[in-house]
Amino acid sequence: MKKYLKYFLVISLLVFGLFLRIYKLQERTLFDADQEWLATRADKIVKGDFALLGQVTSVGNFSIGPGYIYLVSFTSLLMDNNPISGAVLSVILGVITLFLIYLFADRFIDNKTSIILLLLTVTSFNLITWDQTPWAPSLFFIAQIILLTGAYLSQKNQIGYLVMSLGFILGFQSHFGIVLSLFSILTYFIFANPVRPKMLTIVYTSLIVIIGLSSNIVFDVAHNFSNFNKLAGIFKGDSLDYFLGFGKIINILSNNIVPTLYPRNVNILDNIIVKGIFALILVNCISFLRDKNKNKLSLLLLITTAFPSLFFFIQQGKFSEYYLLMTVPSLLFMLAFFLKTLSKQKAIFIFVLIVATYLNLKAWYGYKKSWSLKSKTDIAEFIVDKVGYENYGISLSTKLGDGFGFKYIFDYYGIKADVPPKKGETKIFSIIIPDGFDGMKGLKTFDGIGLIWQGFD
Repeated sequence: MKKYLKYFLVISLLVFGLFLRIYKLQERTLFDADQEWLATRADKIVKGDFALLGQVTSVGNFSIGPGYIYLVSFTSLLMDNNPISGAVLSVILGVITLFLIYLFADRFIDNKTSIILLLLTVTSFNLITWDQTPWAPSLFFIAQIILLTGAYLSQKNQIGYLVMSLGFILGFQSHFGIVLSLFSILTYFIFANPVRPKMLTIVYTSLIVIIGLSSNIVFDVAHNFSNFNKLAGIFKGDSLDYFLGFGKIINILSNNIVPTLYPRNVNILDNIIVKGIFALILVNCISFLRDKNKNKLSLLLLITTAFPSLFFFIQQGKFSEYYLLMTVPSLLFMLAFFLKTLSKQKAIFIFVLIVATYLNLKAWYGYKKSWSLKSKTDIAEFIVDKVGYENYGISLSTKLGDGFGFKYIFDYYGIKADVPPKKGETKIFSIIIPDGFDGMKGLKTFDGIGLIWQGFD
């Protein structure tokens, strides 16, 4: 009976998580440069123009695998190229991530704690907004959890190496950061002494990696290894585009996990609370190093958090702070350890859960997205309506991506937005991006919609 109750709770929480992510999705999701590129490339795949490479990284223009684009093309086909299809895919991947978080915690940490962790991640405002953003990293948390699972299983079982290779290949379709995650795992192996892989395991693992990288390999062989050279170039030279000092890294890590419990950081008191909770989570995980049953797992989580942080601290100027997203799954499982310890103090434990759930749901309820897909669709519908009977033309002079989604939205409505106005048309709607992306109020009394943005030459 308890088993069926557990299944009911898990399914109910996942359905609730789906609702929180799908509710008013068009008003809470983006459709900007990344989303427009993905949707346009996915449409070309549907029409037979297949892809060997995926999106390029923000550093070095290295192209990841094309797997995520093919996922987008599938949902785009099912939804007849609707701009919302990418967000629907991202939400589905988010719910799958929630389930994998639960499975990992249930299998490797604690049965009861896994349910509580699922509740917190289901209602986490940070994770909800992440899951509503359609872009290649939507797939990353799934890959990272699979990679962590394989690494931990490899302590006792050969299958762990196969699972790791699957996680790596899946991650390579999502984000360059999976390469750094692999280095973190290899560092963990130095201390953890996993089982020695058999020759057959090495062969199967190599086959998975080669097949998973095959499209990138084919492209490089045909193009003088241009993409591989870009990968090598990422680690060369110097740049000061970003600065990630130690304090900023701590701030990033704490804000990667603490908002699951306390989604506020608006003043110095909130900042102190966030850093304090993060310190408790970290110290608690360190304390499990003395637990003979959990010490390997706690070591894995600590290394896969510390190694990327150290890398970014050393490689100053090359990567933006969001590249530390690979620490999120490890931090979530550290939180599970913290919840396991905190559950011994029942009154405090219940209080923390109530406050965390309330604050996250309150943030979710009042959330409003500037420059949402809904606002852009409303503008497109207004323009289409004017085109229909008032001799309005449309001028969209920016290249693909720089239009921040408008070109694809116009194409979806069957409007050719790139052509000059026809003879006799008296007005032109120019899509001009507001400075700072603050809001989306169209100035319909002017000859354009929006305010000028000084971002283009």
